[in-house]
Amino acid sequence: MRVRTFSGLFLSGLLLVAMGCGGGGGGGATTGGLGAATPGSTALSGTATKGPISGGTVRVFEVISSSTSNPRLAIPRLGTTVLAQGSTAADGSYNLTLPPGSTKGGLVVQVTGGSYQDEATGAIRNVADQFGANGLRAIFGNISGAARRTGLLSGTVTPFTELAYQGVGASLTDAAIASSNAKVATAFNLPDIISTQPLDPTKPFPAGTSAAAQNYALALASLSQYQKDFGAGGTMSAIETALGAQLAGAGLSAQTGSQILASGNNFAAGANNPNPVLDTPAGNLNAPAAIHTTPSTPTSLSIGGSQTITAHVAKGDGSSVPDGTLVSFSTNFGTLSATGGSTVNGLVSVTLSSATVGTAAVIAKSGTASDSIAAISFVDPNATASIALSAGAAQGVTTGLPVLISANVVRAAGGPVPNGTAVTFAIATGSGTLSGATATTGGIATVSLASSAAGASVTVSATAGNVTQVISVPFISQPTQAIVKVRTTGTLPAATLIGGVSATLNYAGGKGLSILPANIAASGGGLGSTLIPNTNTAGQVVLGLINSSGIPSGEFATLSFAIAAGNFPTAADFSIASTGLSVIDTATLTIPGMGVGIASVTIQ
Repeated sequence: MRVRTFSGLFLSGLLLVAMGCGGGGGGGATTGGLGAATPGSTALSGTATKGPISGGTVRVFEVISSSTSNPRLAIPRLGTTVLAQGSTAADGSYNLTLPPGSTKGGLVVQVTGGSYQDEATGAIRNVADQFGANGLRAIFGNISGAARRTGLLSGTVTPFTELAYQGVGASLTDAAIASSNAKVATAFNLPDIISTQPLDPTKPFPAGTSAAAQNYALALASLSQYQKDFGAGGTMSAIETALGAQLAGAGLSAQTGSQILASGNNFAAGANNPNPVLDTPAGNLNAPAAIHTTPSTPTSLSIGGSQTITAHVAKGDGSSVPDGTLVSFSTNFGTLSATGGSTVNGLVSVTLSSATVGTAAVIAKSGTASDSIAAISFVDPNATASIALSAGAAQGVTTGLPVLISANVVRAAGGPVPNGTAVTFAIATGSGTLSGATATTGGIATVSLASSAAGASVTVSATAGNVTQVISVPFISQPTQAIVKVRTTGTLPAATLIGGVSATLNYAGGKGLSILPANIAASGGGLGSTLIPNTNTAGQVVLGLINSSGIPSGEFATLSFAIAAGNFPTAADFSIASTGLSVIDTATLTIPGMGVGIASVTIQ
């Protein structure tokens, strides 16, 4: 009794595919001629591909049911007589004629020998080397209904149909055949693996080809890429044995399934794929659609340091791409730890480092998706960030004592630059002489500036690294006057005014300084006060100020000293004595914390 199930009849219906669709259509050698010329004969055509197998031998065998000489009742078996034989054309196509009466059960189409161009590597490979003596096989369920109605059959032979053939097992019932073919199709997200003729993924797809044929083509290329990336040098036969063992159990492992999907992405993004659609979510649901990189804001690092760069690659629905999807990195500056990597949970990380100063732009790319990492700058932590210039005197004196110029140099990392950092000084404008063209820092670098030009200013520049700062120092000729302003110091308590001040100002002898009481006057907050000076003692001026109404804190007196010719006093020649000092309020009580100091000294 012939075993025929509903699923077998359904599969038979799927085999009613017009000749020449998909990637087939060539004219391979046949036995019995092309087409069903003999009454009752059946034309069988199809494609053998991994990619397209050229020069392969095609043989067709019958799956014999128990009603046709099977001594083991109700157990179908594979016939040993070749029903038809031919060869595949350059595009993998074959055309055979099955003799009358040979389409009462299922069929097995076997392709041995021949060669194909490997999709991932472009290498020409032999079927026998990769798949062994048995080559590739495809098993059909009961075909009698389809053969009677049309006289035409079509069947594809691929590594996927070989997996299904191996998965049927010993019981070649229509139900077992249909189940095994469907199981493989489901595991690899394929259309019907028998009736669908795949395209050649290494050639541009013809216009109007079906999504199913394109999907099948990508799946075959995925196997090729999987062999290249994860096959560890094994043959396709070894890979199919491993895949078959997983399918016989709980199905493809999560790792294997992810690697095969990632292999599809990696082939689609490679140079051997001329079909852009396979590299987009429209043609490949697992293709990279977007990349998001970190750091997402500009980053600054010290030279010698490194920055981790992470790219997350997402599919069109926002979920992560399959593990193993390749991501490439490129930069215009610095050194990457790797130029690419494979995703794990959608993520790939590399590091960027540099031993020199500069700014890097890094691009991450996967398939057609890409993203630019925010600028990463590498800086020398000891490089000069700023220079603060100051002069030891508010003004210089022509042919007098030099003015000390100080450069406080701050590094990029903060704080002073290392001791020994060279600072270059130069006269930018004016006529002057520097004590040296360079000085090294001990926190601060200093030079002295002198000038013989009367009544002019000299501008000095200081340069460290890429930073330059300038300062202008006015110079006067022989000074004739030193104007000293005196003020109270400390904090005046609230609701308190100063009623009197007593202080002694000392000035250096031998500097040509002299002063008369007439040249001493109340000023600032002391205006309106009674100021009694005593200039009788050389080198001292005693000041006594009284104001019964009270004055605020701050400047209270101005002293104008005459300078004799040939003398060049400085601000350091004036000071307030620590004795004889008193600051009282309007009630004649001493105000705690108050003192007297020099507000300014102007030499002119």
